Parts: sequence; C-alpha cells; structure tokens
Amino acid sequence: MRLPLALLLVLILDTHASAAAPPPVEQWIVVVAPDYEKAVVPLIEHRREQGLRVVVVAVRDVLSFRDLAVGDAIPLRDHVRKLWKSHPGRSSILLVGAVAGAGRGVVPALLGTAGRMRGQPSDAGFGCAEGKRLPTVAVGRFPARNVADVKAMVDKTLALERDNGPGAWRRRVTVLAGVPAYNPVVDRLVENVAFARFDRMHPTWVGRAVYTADGSRFCLPGKELRSRSLEMLRDGQAFILYLGHSDAGGLYGGPTTAFLDRADWGEMRIDHGGSVFITFGCNGCQLSGRDGEGYGLAAVRNPRGPVAVLGSHGVCFASMVQLACDGLFARAFRSKLPDRLGDCWLGALEGVSKGSIDFLSYRVLDQVDGDPRIPQATQRQEHLEMFTLLGDPALRLPQVADDITLDRVKRIAPGTSIRVRGTLPDRMRGATVRVSLMRSPASGPLDLETVPMKAGRDKDKALLANYRRANRFEVVGERVVSEGTTFTLSLDLPKELPRGRLHLRLVATTETEEVIRVQSLEVIRRGD
Repeated sequence: MRLPLALLLVLILDTHASAAAPPPVEQWIVVVAPDYEKAVVPLIEHRREQGLRVVVVAVRDVLSFRDLAVGDAIPLRDHVRKLWKSHPGRSSILLVGAVAGAGRGVVPALLGTAGRMRGQPSDAGFGCAEGKRLPTVAVGRFPARNVADVKAMVDKTLALERDNGPGAWRRRVTVLAGVPAYNPVVDRLVENVAFARFDRMHPTWVGRAVYTADGSRFCLPGKELRSRSLEMLRDGQAFILYLGHSDAGGLYGGPTTAFLDRADWGEMRIDHGGSVFITFGCNGCQLSGRDGEGYGLAAVRNPRGPVAVLGSHGVCFASMVQLACDGLFARAFRSKLPDRLGDCWLGALEGVSKGSIDFLSYRVLDQVDGDPRIPQATQRQEHLEMFTLLGDPALRLPQVADDITLDRVKRIAPGTSIRVRGTLPDRMRGATVRVSLMRSPASGPLDLETVPMKAGRDKDKALLANYRRANRFEVVGERVVSEGTTFTLSLDLPKELPRGRLHLRLVATTETEEVIRVQSLEVIRRGD
C-alpha cells in the first residue's frame, strides 16, 4: 500500500516535531497563608530562576472565612488538584502555614480517612487523584507559626541549593537507631535487618551510626549518647535516618537514658549541609495532639537544624516502616540522588502502598511493634496518610559527579598491594585524590573488644572503643595529587580483610568541586 506524498510528509514532519519537543516544564505550586506571602518571595524568585513554572495560590483567594473558621480544606484541595491535573509535566506542592487556627497564618490540613488516621490532619490528599490515597504529586509543608519561621525555612532551603562546593557531607548518612525496650535477641535481629538494608545503598555513600542497644557494636555508653549524637550531627551529612522508638517529645534512648528531645532538635546546630532528617519513630511529625507538636516540627523550624523532615504524624508500625524504608532506599540511595526531595517522600509511600513483605516477617514485626487487630491492608492505607513531609518537595538534593575513568582492579588478596590508576575530567586537573578500601555497613571490624556484662567504667570504655571502630569503614587509604588529569598510587592491603563486600572508593577534590567513583572488588581469601 502506497501513502500519498502529502500524507507521508505530514507524518515525517510530525514525528520529527515530536522527537524535538522539549519535556514539559516542571510546575511548583506554592499555597501561602496571608501573613507569609512576602516572606516566601525569595524562594518563589529562586524557583523561577531555576526555570520552574511557579503558581502562587493565596489562601485568602480560595477559602472563605467560614472555611478557615471550621478548618475546611476541601475547596483548597480541589483548586490545587485542578492545577496539577491540567499541567502536562510533573508538579510539586508546598503549603506555607500552620495546619490549624483562626489567624492569617493558616493553610488548613485535610483530614485523614483510613483507620487510626480518620479525622487526623494529613497533607497527602493534596497530591492524590480523586478516590486515591497514594499521592502522585509530592506535597510538603513549612509549618510556620510566624514570619521568622518562614524566613528560617526559606533561608535553609536556599543555602543548601546554593552550596555547590566540595564536602564529605554530600554523600554521608548519619543513622540513629535502636529498640532498647525489647530483648537482646530481638534487638540483634532488628539491627541485622536494618544494616542489611544499608548494604543496599550505593557504595558511593558512607555512614556513621549510633544504635542504642547494649549488644550492638554501634552502642554508646548511656551517659554519652546525647552529647556524642549531637556532635556527630553537627559535623554534617546529607541525610539523618532515625529507626527506633519515639513520641512527640523526642527519641527514646531507654528508661534512664536521655536521647535527643524536642528542645535538642529545636536548638542543635548543623555546620555542613542542610541535612534531610527522615525519622521512622512514632509521632515525629505530629502536626497537633495532646502532647504537643512532634520534634520534627521543632527541627525544621530551627534556623541551624535540618532543612526538611520526613516522619509520621501518628504511631507508626514496624512492618510499615520496613516497607517505607524499602521504598525510600530504592528511590534515594543510588549512585545519583533524585533531583528533588519530593521523589524520596513519594518513594517511601510507594513502598507502603505497593511494597512486598513476606508473611513471617510481617507477623513477627506486627506482634512486637504493631497491632494484629488491624488488617495489613488498613495499616497500609492509614500509613499513607500518616507519613508527612515538612519542607519543600521541590528542594534540589546535593549531587556529586562520578566522571572519573578508573582502570579496573580485578581481584585483591589480603597482604598484597594493588596499583590504582585513573583519569580525571579536565575541570578536576591537579585535584587531590583519596583512594580508600571500604567495607560494607553490614560488616564488622576485625578488632572489636569483648564488652563486660557488669555496668561500670570498664564496660563504658569497651563500648566506646567498639563504637569508634564500628564507625570506621575505611580499611586502608592513601592520598595523592594528580599530575594534570592522571593519577597513580599503590595501596598496601592488610593481612586480614573484613568479611562481606569490599569497595575501592575514590574521591577527587578541588577548591570548588568533588567527584566520587566506586569500584566493587572480588576478594581472594584462603580456602576460597
């Protein structure tokens, strides 16, 4: 069959035009309470400079006095939903204001509809299609009480996005974890499960950890838990992860051990990187309640604290946390971070909604930290409305290039030397290159001390020594300055190597930029 020449030309031109058409512009919808319209202007201008399609929704133009008086956010939800449904590209939504109240600083929250979230404040519905609970559009909130709060959150967002210089914090995760209310067997099981998941992180990431269970190599003496955790956080990181018990007032370190409370999160200082704080403790992002707001709200309002917080408004269950973690890790901790924070929140919720969990794991977790009376399907639905993002979902996450060309190191063996050679991009000419052999997060160091059972100075000394060794993931490392764009060095390996996966990690640094490259290694051991 022959096509007429005119029709053939139309098809060719149409195909060419479709192939050449740029992707739709990303849309950023900012919903602002009247009192904060001026305070958010610097962020609005910044998003426009980034090329986003900015839509400003003034609450006073959508909601009536009656709507605000009774906290009815449905007309606002419907208005925002029309905006993102009619846009051909991706969208994100930032709500700027308190969730409730009678003043001019309020952007009312929606009310949850599933299980224990019924009637509770929830922002997720602003990003959900009609009749759905899994958002397709990321939603975040600046939970401001006053203009100073808005300015603090805007300034932190801008500072993180404008920090393009080098820094170890860019690929560092600080983990705070523990379940000291259980027994030693369950504590060790949960620790092994947690750190096995951290092994799924791309090896460009490095971490530090505190685990508040007595049998853990990451455990600190109780009297040093709070101070050393604050010191660790102050040094800076891209992400803070908390896995453990909490209430709205703070993290739980045990019946007699002080951990990080609401005041600590509201007053701490993070010197490097804005830090996205992801807490899977109960009530971390409680928007309102009998015991006040969650510690996550204090953290995100703190001018020197985390730039954003992802956490739960209510009591979250261990099995749902596992699903959320799996979804988060699948989306976030790859060789390249998602461009924007909202993707991390959406990933966690997708894990809750669609992630798989085997029958035995679910039953065990639900028995020790859940509620067997609530069906799994209901638990998934209520947790979709429970997990909240405090911060701008359009926040650009820190990226690190990996364009180092590295000669392949095929195998390594204990007690030998390896020659590492590579080529840097031209912009990194003359960079300092750190070459490290790294063990995985799930592996343990070879020189752990035996911890005495009896409480006292000897036990504290052993715990602290093991904590330091456990957080030393570099097995051996050397530094060299490149000759132009090339570098070569020899790395002498110790006679004993840790079990588990090992990686060769290269970090090239100049005054203005940092580049990272990682190569997984095959280890030849005696008896293999």
